[in-house]
Amino acid sequence: MTTSAEISVAAATAGELNQPKPRWMPLEGNPEVLNKYIKNLGVKNDDYEFAEIIGFDEELLAFIPQPVIAVLLIFPITDAHEDRRQKEFEEAAHTPPDYSQAIYFLKQTIGNACGSIAVIHSIANNLEKFQLDSHKPLAQFLETTKLMTPEQRAEHLKHAMDMATANDTIAEEGESEVIDREEHVNLHFVCFVNVNNELYELDGRHPHPIKHKAKGEQGQTLDLLRSTKDIIMKLIDNAGGDIRFSMMALTKIE
Repeated sequence: MTTSAEISVAAATAGELNQPKPRWMPLEGNPEVLNKYIKNLGVKNDDYEFAEIIGFDEELLAFIPQPVIAVLLIFPITDAHEDRRQKEFEEAAHTPPDYSQAIYFLKQTIGNACGSIAVIHSIANNLEKFQLDSHKPLAQFLETTKLMTPEQRAEHLKHAMDMATANDTIAEEGESEVIDREEHVNLHFVCFVNVNNELYELDGRHPHPIKHKAKGEQGQTLDLLRSTKDIIMKLIDNAGGDIRFSMMALTKIE
């Protein structure tokens, strides 16, 4: 009997990645929506949830419960950003990836799916902290794709109708006006995680995880929340005054 994983790998190998990419409904970038989404995917925990990061002043960061295990950034895709990212992509294509095999990384080949992929990255790279319902989409997806390449995982996601349904169901419940799946949304999600005490940016449009130099005391656990500050502030500065930035932390609550 042929498994879905074998089908996905075969499809990727056969060049199906060159076909027109499917589109999902974009997720709204707010904690309430994403907390509903992770429950819909099958996260059983009540002790982890997304919280809004209002700003990087210390008095504001103090309101974010610790530990923070992932940071999500939602930012506008501008021409300047695209030009800068294109140079990074070209450099990365000719540079061996510098990341641990412990990282779960998923390429994005589905339109408007960056929010879902950022959430998957958040949970998959902290899997030991979560209890997943084995009958729900995320547990099945992660188990099937754990030994795949990022490209094969992307191909499998294109065929995972339960994952698409979980996304679209929550996208329709957002507070903002529901955006049609055929519209091109120019807000993009990326995820920052701590893997083996190293800071990585996971962007499904990038060829591989981006390793950042993080400031911190030697021998101490990486402070993920504060380590992302310089990276995010640089993106904001380069946006030329565009204020469409928002940030969320996946954090442990009491």
